[in-house]
Amino acid sequence: MPKLQSLVKALAYRFGYTIKKVQVPAAAARAAAASGGSALAAAGIRAALHKNDPYAGFDHTGFDFDPAGWGSESAAFAELIREQGDALELIVEVGTWKGGSALEMARALDAEGNTKAGILCIDTWLGALEFWGDLDDPSRYGALELKNGYPSVYYQFLANVCHAGQQSRITPFPQTSATAALWLAQRGVRAGLIYIDGSHEEGDVYADLVAYGDLVAEGGKIFGDDWTWDGVRMAVQRYAKEQNRTVRHVADKWVIDRPA
Repeated sequence: MPKLQSLVKALAYRFGYTIKKVQVPAAAARAAAASGGSALAAAGIRAALHKNDPYAGFDHTGFDFDPAGWGSESAAFAELIREQGDALELIVEVGTWKGGSALEMARALDAEGNTKAGILCIDTWLGALEFWGDLDDPSRYGALELKNGYPSVYYQFLANVCHAGQQSRITPFPQTSATAALWLAQRGVRAGLIYIDGSHEEGDVYADLVAYGDLVAEGGKIFGDDWTWDGVRMAVQRYAKEQNRTVRHVADKWVIDRPA
């Protein structure tokens, strides 16, 4: 029977019906529902994740400010933040790398006078598939900053946040996107904006959309980068079709709105 079930799942996946939604324990689901979907607000997320301040004792002065990334200076961030208005309390970024886009969103929040919204940055800081394909690529493999064979780019991320003075706004969550989504779902967290920019493989992107789609607050948005990548575009189109929603574009970002 297990082999038959595996075969059925494999066939279902081939035709687009595989990914299971994050399973939230019944007690946690009831608590989230009772709280209106805000069981853990942005202000409490860092305390729930980190017993100690992740920036405490970190000396960033030995690092240059280097938030270099891809699409991190897009005008879309400020526009989407303006669309959400004063109600925006939390932005979740899935795939943050050196923090360039998170810092851009933090600057946009500052410009809007929003002092309450936090940004949760979810990443393993191990690099996507393309980072490990060409050992002579300084912008990808080189950016991993391997120490004894293990990436250390996380510390460059911390340094960039410190250089920009955004430690109170930006909280790191060094975890896989799947586990992080489960953690958020168990605590009833909902975010006004969720930015998907991790793996570019179709299956991974679709899994992130499914896992994080239900974490978008009513009237919020899930959006992302790299529309020109086949894997990203196909996953987004598939998810939007299943949800009966429209994909729109703001500057270089794709956007799927959740109805209010």
